[in-house]
Amino acid sequence: MQYFVGIDIGTGSTKAIAYDSLGKVLAKAQLGYPTMHVQPDFSEQDPHTILLAVIHCLKELEQTVKAKPALISFSAAMHSLILVNQLGKPLTNSIIWSDNRAAQIAAQYRKDPKLIQWYKESGVPMHAMLPLCKIKWFREQQKQVFESAAKFIGIKEYVLFHLTGAWVVDPAVAAATGLLDIHTLDWKDASLNMAGISRQQLPEIQAANYLLKPIAGNPFSLNQETFIAVGSSDGAMANLGSGALDANTLAITIGTSAAVRIIQDQMHLDEQMRSFSYPISTGQYLIGGASNNGAQLLEWMQTKLFKNQGPTKTFFEQADTITIGSDGLTILPYLSGERAPIWKEDAKAVFFGMGSQHGQAHLVRAAMEAVVFNLYAIAQSLPLKHQPKKIMASGGFIQNQVWLQMLADLFQLPVELNADADASARGAILLGMEAAFPHIQFPAQTNQVLQPNASVAYEYKNAFLGFEQLSKALVPHM
Repeated sequence: MQYFVGIDIGTGSTKAIAYDSLGKVLAKAQLGYPTMHVQPDFSEQDPHTILLAVIHCLKELEQTVKAKPALISFSAAMHSLILVNQLGKPLTNSIIWSDNRAAQIAAQYRKDPKLIQWYKESGVPMHAMLPLCKIKWFREQQKQVFESAAKFIGIKEYVLFHLTGAWVVDPAVAAATGLLDIHTLDWKDASLNMAGISRQQLPEIQAANYLLKPIAGNPFSLNQETFIAVGSSDGAMANLGSGALDANTLAITIGTSAAVRIIQDQMHLDEQMRSFSYPISTGQYLIGGASNNGAQLLEWMQTKLFKNQGPTKTFFEQADTITIGSDGLTILPYLSGERAPIWKEDAKAVFFGMGSQHGQAHLVRAAMEAVVFNLYAIAQSLPLKHQPKKIMASGGFIQNQVWLQMLADLFQLPVELNADADASARGAILLGMEAAFPHIQFPAQTNQVLQPNASVAYEYKNAFLGFEQLSKALVPHM
């Protein structure tokens, strides 16, 4: 049987999904891996463990479908950095997006009066998440490791190298390094000088649907009949997989982190440098902002704060018993520092207005509202051509009706739920199919739609204003 595999290399796990030629899901596989925090502000993962997770998932699908895939295409989290030697052997772990070791370097760059020009050319806000800053950190703090590095790559490039023998990266993931000129789609000399590296130490930039062939002796024993597409970032693939393909549709994802994104036909940059603009294909730009703090805020609350061992669904449902605004309790959700819209690595979470009347259900609702309020703040910061008409929702949170209704009611927009919760993996396979099997078209999905409740719009906007005022008052002092 001919089948096609979309692989999403995420922060907490790798997921692989096998589709047939009608777009039907034949099988799914998933394997998790830990994030190591060897020092404060360090967030690392073992790249070999992630490669093994990819291979494990492919083998699990093969056992179910009883064949090798005709196509493999990738989605991956952005901003990871791995230093490797001439043989492609890692000299470091994968330094992931939530790692803040380079916070001081990013802070120094933000003081540079030329920063606005750099932002207009790179399309990404200056932050410790950027491989640009992380590379400079290695140059300053671990010079021997830095000088031993032949290549500076991300996790998707590491996996692709082991399957194909090629060092390649797509434009969106390249832009997320802070090293790309988004106008020329080439590595930017000024940024390379900032990092202290050469373009020969970076992967070759290719289109996201660029097709490769497996290398002999690859760890999954793929033969030359299988196509491997370069793929792109999880955000870009989530937009594609959920059908959020134009300026009328706002894509919102809540997983470990959270993000707001929209695709436009022209590059638009925010004068306050709060949003990113990544090229994803000719004449298409992904504009948006990502937050460090999505469902992980609720996971922390359930496991660490309340040590609640009950079902997650039941824990979340408590929020529906509390009124909008959580009876005056407001949370700033910056548990892991923050990216958009405040771009402050050392930001902290705040519980404000707590009184003796507040219990666990209030805290749960306030945390859910905080994530949604932050997403609304990100959406307001985006340089949009016009107001979107609907929201496409994806990520684990689409299983939670209370959270989704909060989103619809605050934004006052209908929220469509992607029929396939794994939008990034689906997007990856749609991208690869376009190049490898253009004659095969997956049918459009039928999505559930939640309508906003106009009668609560004022209450939500009032609660958001309290959140916004609290953030503006406290963030400068963090």
